[in-house]
Amino acid sequence: MSSPFPLDAKPKVSVLMITYNHEKFISQAIESVLMQETNFPFELVIGEDCSTDGTAEVVREYCRKRPDIVRAQIREQNVGSKQNSRQLRTAARASYIALLEGDDYWTNPRKLQMQADALDGHPETTLCGHRTLMHYETGEKPDKVIATIPAGVYHLEDLLPWCFLHTSSVMFRRVIEGPPEWSHPLVAGDLPLFVELAKHGDIRFLDECMSVYRVHGGGIWSGLAIEKQAAQLRALYEKYEEHLDPKYRPAIHKGLCKAVFDTGVAQFTAGQPEKTRQSLREFASLCGAFECLPEKALLALKGYGFWMFPIWRRLKRLGRSTPA
Repeated sequence: MSSPFPLDAKPKVSVLMITYNHEKFISQAIESVLMQETNFPFELVIGEDCSTDGTAEVVREYCRKRPDIVRAQIREQNVGSKQNSRQLRTAARASYIALLEGDDYWTNPRKLQMQADALDGHPETTLCGHRTLMHYETGEKPDKVIATIPAGVYHLEDLLPWCFLHTSSVMFRRVIEGPPEWSHPLVAGDLPLFVELAKHGDIRFLDECMSVYRVHGGGIWSGLAIEKQAAQLRALYEKYEEHLDPKYRPAIHKGLCKAVFDTGVAQFTAGQPEKTRQSLREFASLCGAFECLPEKALLALKGYGFWMFPIWRRLKRLGRSTPA
């Protein structure tokens, strides 16, 4: 099936897809773009970053089958996700940009149309997102929808305490060409990009869940150890404090506290209660003496009362197996 639009038609939306060693996932990601039903032309620009598996050949095949939509930059040397993204933004021809990494995929064929309509109808909006399903490839945890905030209009101060936009959910107006310079040392380039975009307009969050975020060991973020994720989040909030208007510092502080709390919970889940105790001490130093008491209590329970949880789980199993 070919596009109903002329080959030389300028796209309204450029979908940018970075990929590296995504052979198992890349076909589903590309197909989820090709299934989009729109009343405007769009393009898919893929940055294949010198994968060591069969990703490049899959991408080449889609370029051959769908030259009306798919273009690719297949690299002979690995340049990393930041440079890969930068080169794709330069290659994009449209005024609206949507993002989808090669291990995620979209689930609604009207996604691009709905988001483009939202940006068309609200020139004050620079960033549009929606809910995303978080899927654990190993099955270690059940799938869950993020985020659970109400649909509506948000602003930069709402984004700083917790980034409720997943990369796969975002479409934005091309009012800037990329993340700020200060974000280059950070692993997470998309969060500073969203923050920079939110300086230029509001954020419109749609109620639909239209993408799937795969959590697996090869992910750029999910593949990092807990300690590295925590260090990156602290570095991010330090950059926010250094470079953003001081009026945002309460929101930045709130986000830093949440990052430390979430790290402590993740450390407990990973069987590291001694590190949970370290996070508790850091969390307590960030919060006032009478602030965040339920969160402090939960970290204390996990960090110092960790021995109770296996007993509690055994008692629950025993209760279920005991006949009434």
